[in-house]
Amino acid sequence: MSELDSGHPDQDAQKLEAILGGIDRLPTLPSVATRLLSVSSEEDVDLDEIIHLIESDPAMSTTILRMCRTADKGLGDRITTVRRAVIMLGLETVQVAALSVHVFAQLQSDDHEGAFDYNGFWVHSLTVASGAEAIARAHPSLGVSPEEAYLGGLLHDLGKVALDLILPRAYERVLEMGSKKRCALCLIERSMLNIDHHTAGKRLAEHWGLPEAIRDAIWLNDQPPESVPNGPSKALVTLITLAESWSRDLHLGWCGDFGEPLDPHDIAMRLGIDPDFFKNNTAGVIESVAQRGEILGLGEHTNQNLLIESLTGANRRLAALNSELRAKATLSASTARVLDALDEFIESLSDDASPEQVFQSMVRSAAMLVGSERAAVIFQHSADSPWRSMLIDQGRVVQRPNRVDAPGNSEGAIRPADLSESGIVASLDLSELGWLRELFSSVREVGMPLLIGSSIDAGDSSPSYLIVMPRMGSGTDRVLSSGEFQRVRTLWTRSLVQSIAMEQSKRVGEELASANHAMTALRNELTSKESLVQLGRLAAGAAHEMNNPLSVILGRSQQLFERVGTKRERDISLAISDSAQQLSDLISSLRMIADPPKAQMQAGDPVLLVREAIEIARHRCHTQGIRARVHFKTDNSFIDPVTMDIPLLAQAVAEPIINAIQSEPGELVTVSIEPDPAFARLSIRISDQGRGFSEDSIRHAFDPFYSELPAGRRSGLGLSRARGLVELHRGEIELGNRPGGQGGLVIVHLPTTTHAASAA
Repeated sequence: MSELDSGHPDQDAQKLEAILGGIDRLPTLPSVATRLLSVSSEEDVDLDEIIHLIESDPAMSTTILRMCRTADKGLGDRITTVRRAVIMLGLETVQVAALSVHVFAQLQSDDHEGAFDYNGFWVHSLTVASGAEAIARAHPSLGVSPEEAYLGGLLHDLGKVALDLILPRAYERVLEMGSKKRCALCLIERSMLNIDHHTAGKRLAEHWGLPEAIRDAIWLNDQPPESVPNGPSKALVTLITLAESWSRDLHLGWCGDFGEPLDPHDIAMRLGIDPDFFKNNTAGVIESVAQRGEILGLGEHTNQNLLIESLTGANRRLAALNSELRAKATLSASTARVLDALDEFIESLSDDASPEQVFQSMVRSAAMLVGSERAAVIFQHSADSPWRSMLIDQGRVVQRPNRVDAPGNSEGAIRPADLSESGIVASLDLSELGWLRELFSSVREVGMPLLIGSSIDAGDSSPSYLIVMPRMGSGTDRVLSSGEFQRVRTLWTRSLVQSIAMEQSKRVGEELASANHAMTALRNELTSKESLVQLGRLAAGAAHEMNNPLSVILGRSQQLFERVGTKRERDISLAISDSAQQLSDLISSLRMIADPPKAQMQAGDPVLLVREAIEIARHRCHTQGIRARVHFKTDNSFIDPVTMDIPLLAQAVAEPIINAIQSEPGELVTVSIEPDPAFARLSIRISDQGRGFSEDSIRHAFDPFYSELPAGRRSGLGLSRARGLVELHRGEIELGNRPGGQGGLVIVHLPTTTHAASAA
């Protein structure tokens, strides 16, 4: 069978089918073995037929006679016939021996040179089999015969051999990956092959016609007892799992699995087995492995050799554990230093820290890692900004930022490749870095410095920085190469980004404030409609030039909002965005007044006009976080159409509705349409339940930039723009109060179609 490529999810099903098909094409057990298995399972066993089957297979006969000699050195030497051997060993033992011989013969690869250790594998399998047999014989209450336990243990990893035989190169990669990651082999198998050895072994057992209990033992072993489904096979499955865990402690043979095994003592206690059982029966298991290994032709495996192998494996494991513990202890110390550095940085940094203050906190934090409190900092805020340097000692800036030659361009430059993945250069040769030697000459007194930083060639708007410090603290290399240190370095960079963003935000805010002051001064000068028109014409002429920087300001403020972390910083970015949007709306209003849009007049339904105006008002108020309650009163009677441009006129009608909502948020605003046939017109009445209009408001409401709201809340152009649009439709707009002074009243008068036609 050809090797399968991995890593293509769309081919998973085809791969699985190919592997299962390969298993089905593996050689079947000889007919003698399958017939022996079938006959032995019958209720009325015919001993003569079994003896005849064994005698017909020379290899099987030889194995049975050898087992007699191994089992009893006295009597066994005098047994020369298969009949007497079967009577001596017992039918079940003979059955297991016969199957073992043929399974071993079918699944052996003498010319194999890959990672799969066949000899070691069968030694491991014999260890599990012998251990399972010993447990079953000593604890008959488990309900598992010793012969069944032995066979289940021998075949429990059947799938590993199957996968290696049909996919030798692919399975070699699986074994190599398992060794590298030190995790359970079945996880690697499922990841790379879409099938594990448990499933593959069950499929081969079915292909061979093995008993159901043996199939389940192959399929479900290595599972905690509580995870095994209740059924007739559970006792055997649990026993095989226990024997497998025990064998891993004995360190005999090779199983190819680097995952942590289950605790055999824990499983034993659940089954009511004395944990001392393993210690008392280890010698017997080793002797059984030696005897059966000889029978199967596995080479010289004496008791002494196996014992030495077990002790060597145990010592190797202890050495590995000691090494892991030392590494963990060292890592813990390094992690503690990193966490202390992290805490120091967080504690010393304020929310509104400047970039200079961030660098000071960086150095304080780094000092806890390397032991030196003196550092040279070389930085640039963005790819198009100049490189600057500063010296920090004992947490204080001893030399203010000065411009320097680019570290990546000067003679003896530090290149991006010089920085490791951790952002560290272990040492620097100051003799080749004149620009740095001049900045930090005292470094030579304490030895070779190290460098910490981000890429010096970021190529985007992110800041780049280099922190150069003397190497003083012990364990510096280990600390700085740890993954934990990257958390500190990442926090440094993010804090620096936020600080620079805050600085830019303040500068933009100051520019906007200056622009607002200038606009306010200009607004005060525009006291007449002609002045307003002139300003509108100026805005129309400058709109293109102003819209570009406004778009940049709006975009940058959105970027700031997405990148900064604190609420205060987000509020600042939102304030910038709101101010820029107000300025944009103001320009649009001025343009509309100076150059009113061309109306697309056509007869329209006033009811639809009012409904659209209400929707505009509700949407505008919603975006401002203002609750809008608007009631439209209409008796659905016929109302003469109006010649109008509905989108333009709806904006005009929406303005007084918005004013009414803003004057008393949450109070009900009522809109109604009243026909006025005497004047061939209709009236749209907008009333609220607020405090009404003052006399000053009634006189000046339509004046440009007039507003009773606090400065900065409204441009004061809404009603002025609305009157212009209404007059464009040959209408009028008037302000007043409801009878009795219970709220304000705005009336929009519009000519009906008949009046408009006659006027034309």
